[in-house]
Amino acid sequence: MKNLFITSALVVGAFIASGCNKSEPGGAGDATFKLSMPSLDTHLKPTEEKPVKVDIDRKDAFKEAVTLSVAEVPKGLTVEPKSKTADAATKEVSFNVKAAADAQPGHYIIKVSAKPEKTGKETVGDIKIEVDKP
Repeated sequence: MKNLFITSALVVGAFIASGCNKSEPGGAGDATFKLSMPSLDTHLKPTEEKPVKVDIDRKDAFKEAVTLSVAEVPKGLTVEPKSKTADAATKEVSFNVKAAADAQPGHYIIKVSAKPEKTGKETVGDIKIEVDKP
């Protein structure tokens, strides 16, 4: 029982230590937003595909559509869609990430940029992918 408690405490501590994976604020003034990316790596095996959810954390004053785009995708991975516009009420966008049959095992970062429809600055967040051995 003691070992179970210690193991549980270590798992919770590791999760807390990993923190959130949030972008810098985008937008302008009080009308800002951040992207919340998964804090843990998404694990894929070659030929496997998984959805990765990106949350749009909007401050109350931010009421614009946001276009999320993926520009550079590491070799051996594909992302669909490459771009998606979230209207002012949308709080979550999903991208499908797939590892090719010849994807090399390793850690990869996919940058997602988010640009407000009308005003303010763009922000960028990271999707972390771990391609495992087949």
